[in-house]
Amino acid sequence: MGLPGKELSSSLVDYLAEISRENERFLKDKAEYTYKEVAELVNDAIDYVVSSLTKQGEKYVIDPLRFFLYHILMPQSYAILADLLMGNLPACFMELRLMLEALGKFYLAKDLDVEAFFEGKIEQLFEDKSITKVLKEFGEEIGLGEDPAKLWRRLSNEWVHTKGIVDRIINEIIQKGNIPPWALAIPISYGKEDLDALNELGEVVAKFREILKRTMEK
Repeated sequence: MGLPGKELSSSLVDYLAEISRENERFLKDKAEYTYKEVAELVNDAIDYVVSSLTKQGEKYVIDPLRFFLYHILMPQSYAILADLLMGNLPACFMELRLMLEALGKFYLAKDLDVEAFFEGKIEQLFEDKSITKVLKEFGEEIGLGEDPAKLWRRLSNEWVHTKGIVDRIINEIIQKGNIPPWALAIPISYGKEDLDALNELGEVVAKFREILKRTMEK
């Protein structure tokens, strides 16, 4: 486990690059499935953006799904990859939750009868609906039932809400005898104690990719 100290290279940038390379080697060797899923999510974002650029239709400023592709899916998928390489696992789960919530909202907003910048559609959509209700409706629309809502709750309860983060840290201390590295410093190099969380990240990214694929097919 690497921590910043006096013996580090001359600049923070060098240190970040060093940790990133070290973590990439660890991921390829010990958590290849997760690394592949995150990389493929980036590729998905690129493919969907390129595909949208070749289609005729509304300008993206009044098209919620295009806005999602350009300004949420693309940058946040790259952010997950960057945070994964930096050892910032909590951020990866938080960014994925943001993408899932935005995907559901923007998909349902696309058909609302509002002749305005799409932000008005979003406001109309959420006047009397919770995010759980919205994601259930979204799941029914794309034929995946409660899968989006279940994934959102999992990400929220275990990685976003304060109680979930605290419980996870305490449980790891009890079960493994160590504080998880990501709860000490960022950037941080991975160790075998991170494999459970890394495997979990691979699972939820794969599920999100499934939801995203079904949405784009619709």
